Amino acid sequence: MNDRRIFFLGVNTGFLADGKPDERYLRFYATRSSSSLHCAIIGNVVVPGGYGSNAVSPTLTAEPVWTDLAAAIRRGGSMPGIQLATAWEGYAGSRRFVGAKPHEIIQKARQLVTGMGRGRIAGVLDSFEAAAAMAERHGFSHIQLHAAHGYLLGLLVDSRINSDSMYVLERLATLAVILRRAKVETSIRISLKTGEPNFDNIGTADFQDTIARLPFDYIDLSSGFYNIDKRLIYPTHPNILAARLNESLETGARHPDRAFILSGRAIRHDWTKLPSNVHLGLCRDLIANPNFLQEPHSGCHNHNKCHYYSRGSSHLTCGRWLNA
Repeated sequence: MNDRRIFFLGVNTGFLADGKPDERYLRFYATRSSSSLHCAIIGNVVVPGGYGSNAVSPTLTAEPVWTDLAAAIRRGGSMPGIQLATAWEGYAGSRRFVGAKPHEIIQKARQLVTGMGRGRIAGVLDSFEAAAAMAERHGFSHIQLHAAHGYLLGLLVDSRINSDSMYVLERLATLAVILRRAKVETSIRISLKTGEPNFDNIGTADFQDTIARLPFDYIDLSSGFYNIDKRLIYPTHPNILAARLNESLETGARHPDRAFILSGRAIRHDWTKLPSNVHLGLCRDLIANPNFLQEPHSGCHNHNKCHYYSRGSSHLTCGRWLNA
C-alpha cells in the first residue's frame, strides 16, 4: 500500500453538545489520525444555511471548535479533511435499509429540483463556496463535496434529475480550481448508482464520466441513495461488494489520468492487482479499531451497531467498543 493514499471517509458520528462537536468528536478523530493515514475526512458537515440529514448533523460555523478539530487531526499525523453537505427542508432519512417505492424517490427528487429554479440553486452553491472558505480558514487542507446518497448536491449535479445541471457543474469546477490555487486538496463524493433499477439503467456511465472530468483531485466512489437502498452505501453481501468493486474499477479505467477513492471493504482486495489511479477509502474498520492501520487484521466484525440512525439511536457506537 506504500504507493496508495489512504483516506478515513466521512461519517456522521452524532457526537455533539448543543449542536457542536464535543470532546467525544475530537477524540474520535484524533485517535484515528496517524502518519499512516493520508487524510481524515470528518463527515456530513452541513453548510451554513443548509439542512442536516438527521438531528445530529453539525453545521459548520466560525466557532473555534472547528479549528481545534482540524489541529487535533493534524497533530495525529493526518491531513485534516471536511465533507460539506446539505439535504433540504423537510428531508427525512428512512430508517429502513431498503425503500418500498424507489421510483417515487426519484420522482420526488425531480420535482424538488424543478421547483427550486436557478435562483435557489445558486443560493445553495453560494453556501458551499462560503463553507469551503470557512473550512480553509479553520485549517482543513482537504475539502470534500458530498454529492452522493440522494442528498441535495447529488441531485443537482445529475442531468437525469436536474435539467440545469450544467450550471451546477460549472460552479463546482470553478470552486475546485479556486481551492487548488489555495493549495487545498479536494474531492467530490458520488453514488455510482441509486438503487432504482430503471433509473440506473439509463445514463449512469455518462453521469459518472461527467463527474470524473471535473477538476477535483479525487473522485470518491460510493453508491446508493439513502432512502432507496442503504445496502449499496454500507455493503456487506458478497454480490453487492463485488458489484461495487467492478463498477468502481470500470469508472477508473475510463479515466486513467484521474484519481479515485475506492471503498466498500476495499482493503480486502489484492492491491497489487489494482490500477495505480485508485486509492483506499476506509470507514468501518477504522471506526471499530482506531489502530486498524497498525493492526490490519483487527477491524470491523459486522456487528452493525454503527448504523445508529437506522437503529433509532442518537450517536455512533460499535459492537467492538461495547465488548472491549
